[in-house]
Amino acid sequence: MANKVKAFGEVMMRLHVPGNKKLEQTRALDMSFSGTGVNVLTALGKYGNQTSLITTLPDNNIGEAALSYLQSLRVGVQDIRRDGDHIGMFFLEDGFDLRPSVVTYTNREISAFHQAVASDYQMECILLDTDMVHFCGIGLAVSENARNTMFSIAEKAKERGILVVFDCNFRPKLWKNNIQRARNDYQQMLQLSDVCFMTEKDAIHVLGYATDEVERKSQIQNLIPKVAEKYGIQTIAGTIREQLQDNKHEIEGFLYTNANFYFSKRYVFRIFDRIGGGDGFASGIMHGLRQQFSKEDTIQFAMAAGILAHTTYGDSPISSDKEVWALVSNHDPDIER
Repeated sequence: MANKVKAFGEVMMRLHVPGNKKLEQTRALDMSFSGTGVNVLTALGKYGNQTSLITTLPDNNIGEAALSYLQSLRVGVQDIRRDGDHIGMFFLEDGFDLRPSVVTYTNREISAFHQAVASDYQMECILLDTDMVHFCGIGLAVSENARNTMFSIAEKAKERGILVVFDCNFRPKLWKNNIQRARNDYQQMLQLSDVCFMTEKDAIHVLGYATDEVERKSQIQNLIPKVAEKYGIQTIAGTIREQLQDNKHEIEGFLYTNANFYFSKRYVFRIFDRIGGGDGFASGIMHGLRQQFSKEDTIQFAMAAGILAHTTYGDSPISSDKEVWALVSNHDPDIER
């Protein structure tokens, strides 16, 4: 397609503790760069879409390193501005057995991205060649600057008929238990959204919906149509996950559009690197919508893309569309129908 799919979001430095060690035990860290927008655009680029990331990187060697890394992922960089000195970072400690993985953030609020304000971006230019733009709920939580810029870009996109994609990606730790502020911001963003990624947990804990259903799939079937109707959202998608024994997960994807639900196959698998798995799923939905796949093919492609992201090292999904379709058609005994 001639037009690009873009994303507004933070680029973070990922510092990974190797060998399932705790941070205090290591003297070496594996550095890479990550972020929801980065991950989504990396996957979409692998599927043949033209992409561009809207962000701010520091104007120093750290920014150069991040820019070089993005270019190695073939993420479009023409909408990246350079300013400031700092980049947000997170330290990732892999769990083992009953010990959970731990993510520790630092430098986020003083990063070049969160110091930038809406007027720093060329609003009349950044969406000229765009037909879809992605936003992440994490951007609403960290700083007022990012929140206001997100709303400004989303409103501009909506005015121009560009498809607005919003991933709720609610992180209670980032909101510091300020649920009312989160609810207000999410409601404002949902009113601008055409495509949304969320689960029943978002509907209940963020938006304040209630249901008498107990089983998760039934809760989704009860709540998601209400959210779609209230906010006029064309498409809502997400996953249903259950953690099993032996570090195995069971996961199924859903897609709700035109008052109908579509569900993927259920996969049972072991996770290699969980961060970025949801971004892999989101990119699959976005690719299916852009390429006008059938609804059934879209949800199957998205769920397979998410599975591959879970089983590949690093945050950014790097599987090709051929590899994704191969998993869709794979008659493995660990796939439940």
